Amino acid sequence: MDILIIGGTRYMGRIVVEQLLERGDSVTLFSRGNTRPSWWDQITHIEGDREDRQDFSVKLKGKSFDAILDTQAFRKEDVESAAEVFRGNIGRYVMVSTGSVYLDGKLDFSTHCPFKESDVDWANLDYTYPDGEDAYGVGKRHCEKWLHENCDLPYTIVRIPAVMGWDDPTGRMWWWVQRALDGNGIVVPAQNRSPFRTLYSGDAASNFIRAMDSPGAANQTYHIAMEEVVTTERWADLIWQAAGNTCEITYIPTEIISASDLMSYAPPLNRSIPYIHDLSKATLEFDFQSTPISEWIQETVDWYRDSYTGEDSKGYDRREREIELASCWRAHFDRSIAAFTTT
Repeated sequence: MDILIIGGTRYMGRIVVEQLLERGDSVTLFSRGNTRPSWWDQITHIEGDREDRQDFSVKLKGKSFDAILDTQAFRKEDVESAAEVFRGNIGRYVMVSTGSVYLDGKLDFSTHCPFKESDVDWANLDYTYPDGEDAYGVGKRHCEKWLHENCDLPYTIVRIPAVMGWDDPTGRMWWWVQRALDGNGIVVPAQNRSPFRTLYSGDAASNFIRAMDSPGAANQTYHIAMEEVVTTERWADLIWQAAGNTCEITYIPTEIISASDLMSYAPPLNRSIPYIHDLSKATLEFDFQSTPISEWIQETVDWYRDSYTGEDSKGYDRREREIELASCWRAHFDRSIAAFTTT
């Protein structure tokens, strides 16, 4: 197929390109060209900035593609311009969205467990950005709303959670791996022990392609997340095991952490409510598949240990204080247990 990717030079997008090239597709990228992966000479590159609407239109209008993967649609205006530019010239428009469309009080996860794609309520949503709400999640909701209500392109929306894997540009995976590699334990806010699903970057890429390929996925919305549901304990155990260590978790009330000089301490993926996607629609309609979690965590830890050359993870400069706080809390806890058992 002849496929256009808007973005595509980093992380999930880079893996998508690799998989498309491996199966023999012709790939065109629209990006600023600041990052040039090893396969750069195998693709066609159109240099441009997505937010420059006129430039976007001039460089892409009239071009035909079997499918488009849009990894860079963050506002309603992004999908509006894509619909205008590609109308009549594409087979499928796939937009990468996010589980953040449910946040900011829009869904009670405790009573929607697992939650379905249809659990987003569009009735009272306008195109404003309310104060205090996550602009990223709100913007993605706007994109989805516009596609549902206005788009005459055959589109597919894929909603993803926080994506984990090697070379994660957000640093969220490195937060866990760096601490696992030093062999010490971690502090976890006691209120944040709910189960969750995340997603491996390689599985994100392969399932974007499955959805793109599936005729029945046109004008549909899907969750893509790993099949396993994990707790913080299971997640940390797998990462520390992959690093060759054992994880000791110390659960400390949020109020205590906030009162310490680790007030901004926040392990990625920790939630006070369950965050479990219903994957049945994707499994049924385009054969969604995911890699066993132990496999991709081992691969990821190995990559960070052997190949990563970047900066320390967020808050790692306070790592000794994390360890001290855990030790202090356990000592107080042990004294409290002793006091109760001797009275």
